[in-house]
Amino acid sequence: MHFSSEMAGNDMSTFLRNDRGVTVVFGTLLLILITIIAATSVAYMISTTQKQAMDLESHKASVENEDLKIVSIDPVGDGSNWESIDLKVLNLNTADSYISAINVNGGYFLHYKAYESEGVFDVYRDYPAVYSANHKVVVPATRSKTIHLNFSDMVLEGSETIDTSSWTNNSLDHSYTLDKHPWYAFGEVAYDYHVNYSSNGTECLKTGNFSIDDENREITLFGSGSGGNLTNNTDYDIFYKVYLTSYAGSSPSESDPIKVEIITSYINVFKELFTPPMPVAEVQFKVEYLQNANGTQTPNSYLILDASDSQDVDGFITSYKWAVWKDSGNGTVTLYDYDLSGMVVRPIGIDPYNDKNVTIDLEITDDDGMTSRLGQVSGNLTIL
Repeated sequence: MHFSSEMAGNDMSTFLRNDRGVTVVFGTLLLILITIIAATSVAYMISTTQKQAMDLESHKASVENEDLKIVSIDPVGDGSNWESIDLKVLNLNTADSYISAINVNGGYFLHYKAYESEGVFDVYRDYPAVYSANHKVVVPATRSKTIHLNFSDMVLEGSETIDTSSWTNNSLDHSYTLDKHPWYAFGEVAYDYHVNYSSNGTECLKTGNFSIDDENREITLFGSGSGGNLTNNTDYDIFYKVYLTSYAGSSPSESDPIKVEIITSYINVFKELFTPPMPVAEVQFKVEYLQNANGTQTPNSYLILDASDSQDVDGFITSYKWAVWKDSGNGTVTLYDYDLSGMVVRPIGIDPYNDKNVTIDLEITDDDGMTSRLGQVSGNLTIL
């Protein structure tokens, strides 16, 4: 059979113009690419979902494992109301806990402090550290932290010295950076301040002598060219005072139970109720016979003060202190000012049959630091 060159050329031209094979190959490659992308997307989604599930489980475990315990309180009062409370909080977990809020008897503390060590407050930027919902106190893992709650408002003070050695021309204004500006420690709070001459401690007049730029934490001393009266012959001391509201409520009575709620960053709430002890006092009249050197016996009357029926429902009583007053005929005399200690005591200086208007009070304290006075609960005892 014979093929002409013209036929061969036509077949080649037809082959080159036929794109069905290319389309099939391209479609196959595109399908493979789509499959790979889909598989990668599914794998990423599965990986992301697994990570989210693991994170959720980890968060859930952290919430469930968080365990704080208020182990003790140390309240301080004025005889009627509590002025402050120190809370000792123990972290029983192996991870740190962050306290977001503290509630006492229905009122929240807006600002409070904590101790670095016994009697020494935490420090932040050269000021006592102040904690709040925005600045959370940390209770370290497996350790305790003592928190100081003050029912009255806080007054925080700081100071620094302005070194004028770089102010070489008194006629020109000169600016200094304030390293201890209160906004570094407490944010944009209102504050009072005054500037003194370091040389003699006299306060400088604010008007016309300097200005403070809070945003940039700078003070500018006005030169004589701007009407200022300050010079570079002395340094200057600036004193700051910041006022912060501590407690949103009224200070609780010393005779009321104290209910404490601690809320953490995980929204866990840990509660503890501290109940004051119940003072119960009894006065016993006693007679003893005293024998003199001649063998003559003379009756002697005295009092016994007995607090053995006092109770503490959530612990035990650690101290009993008595106060005793009597009418001397020229006014009231204090025989004991809560400094006669003991569950059962015998006061001296009292004649049960001749002294008039003898008044007796009892103050007891329990193992939580809660205190009660008989006069606040049921009234003082009076011997007419």
